[in-house]
Amino acid sequence: MVQAVDDAIFQRHLEKMPDEKLYKEDYTEDSLGLELFQAGISNKNIEDILRALQQAARLCYWYESAQRNSNPSQYHQRAPSEHEIVSHVILPLFLGLGWSHQQMGVEWNRVDIAFFKAAPRTKENCVMVLEAKGLGRPLGEVLEQAENYVNSLDLKNTRYILTTDGANLFVYHRSGSNWDRNPIGYINVSRLRKNYILPRNTDLVKTLVKLQPSMV
Repeated sequence: MVQAVDDAIFQRHLEKMPDEKLYKEDYTEDSLGLELFQAGISNKNIEDILRALQQAARLCYWYESAQRNSNPSQYHQRAPSEHEIVSHVILPLFLGLGWSHQQMGVEWNRVDIAFFKAAPRTKENCVMVLEAKGLGRPLGEVLEQAENYVNSLDLKNTRYILTTDGANLFVYHRSGSNWDRNPIGYINVSRLRKNYILPRNTDLVKTLVKLQPSMV
C-alpha cells in the first residue's frame, strides 16, 4: 500500500504538448506529388506511387467498413489474413515504389517479403525484410520476430526491417549490429499527413524516398 508520494514528483516540468495544428494537415494528391518531385522522384514514378497509395487506402477502407458493419464474432472469419494483406496491399505498393517482382521474394525462408538489391536472391543481396500481420493486428512483437529471421539467416547486408498490418507501415534501421527500437519511417495509407504525432520524427515524403530501390 502507498504510504506517501514525494512532492518532487509534482514539481517537475511537464513536457510541452505538441501543436495540434501541425498534425491535422493532410496531403492532397497534387501537394504530395509536388513534394515527391522536389525530392527527385520522376513523374512516372510519382504517378505509380500515388496510384498504389490510393489502391491501398481504398482496400483498407473496404476491409475496415466490413469490420464496422459486421457482428464482432463473425468479422474474424472474414477478416483479411496477412497473406491477403501482402498480396493485395503491400506488393502493389512496393511495385508502385519501383521494386520489380524479381526483387521481392514472398515467403522467402519464412520471411513474408525479402527485398533484394539485385539478382540472384541470395542472402548477400537481401537489403530489406518485411513482416506482415492481418489488418488491425498488433505489431508490437513483430520487430523482434523479424530480427530473429535476420539473425538466423545471417542477413548481414539487410539495412531495414518493415512491419505492417496493411494500413500502417513502420520502417526500422540497423545501427551497427543492433536495430533501433524507434521507427525512422512511417506510412499510414489511410491518412497521408504531413506530420504525425507518433512515431516521432517521421516524415511521409522522406519515408517514400527512403524506400525507393535505388536508396536502400
